[in-house]
Amino acid sequence: MIEARGITFGYDRDAPILTDWSARFDAGEVVAVTGPSGRGKSTLLYLLGLMLKPGDGEVLIEGDSVAGLGDARRAHLRASLFGFVFQDAALDPTRTVIDNVVETALYRGEPRAEAQGRARELMAQFGVELRASAKPGQVSGGQAQRIALCRALLNDPRILLADEPTGNLDPASADIVVDAFHAQAHSGATVIVVTHDPALVARCDRRIEL
Repeated sequence: MIEARGITFGYDRDAPILTDWSARFDAGEVVAVTGPSGRGKSTLLYLLGLMLKPGDGEVLIEGDSVAGLGDARRAHLRASLFGFVFQDAALDPTRTVIDNVVETALYRGEPRAEAQGRARELMAQFGVELRASAKPGQVSGGQAQRIALCRALLNDPRILLADEPTGNLDPASADIVVDAFHAQAHSGATVIVVTHDPALVARCDRRIEL
C-alpha cells in the first residue's frame, strides 16, 4: 500500500500544482489517475515514486512515512520496491536494449547473467526479442514502450507506476500491457497508471480524477 497524505507541491512555490492532496492506493488494485493536461498527474507519480519531495505533507509506504529519509535511502527504496514506466520510455540511447532492462537489477547487486536471463524472458513475453547489440534508437516507439515495461517488471515490483503506458501502442499490444498490470496487481502489487486512454481506464479497478 502507498498513500499520499496532505501533499502540496509546485515547481514554483507560489503556484502549487497539488494542494493538500490525499489518496490511498491499496495492494492488489490497478488505479487510473486521469484529468486534463497540467493538473499534475505525472508530477504525482514522481512524488509517489520518491523522485520528488512534497513541499508539505508526506508519502507513506506500508504505513511508514518516507518524509525524513535521505537521498540514498530513497534511491534504495526506488530500486527495491518500485517499477517505473515513463511516458517517453526513458531508455538510455547509448546502451543496448538489454542493458537498459537490467539496469536496476545490477544497481541492486544482482548477477548480470541472472538479470539478463529474466530480461530475455520478459522481452519474449512482450514481443521485443532483439539481437544483443540492438540500441533504443533502432526500435519503434511501441517496442521502446514494451522494453520500458520489461525494465519495470524485472524486479517484480511491489509498486508499479506507469505514465501513459499505452500511448504508443496498437490495441493488441495495449491489451498485453494492461494484462501485465493486472497480473502484477493480482500478485499483491499496487499499480498506478496515469492515462488519457478511455479503454485503459475502463479496465482499471478504480479511477481518481485530478
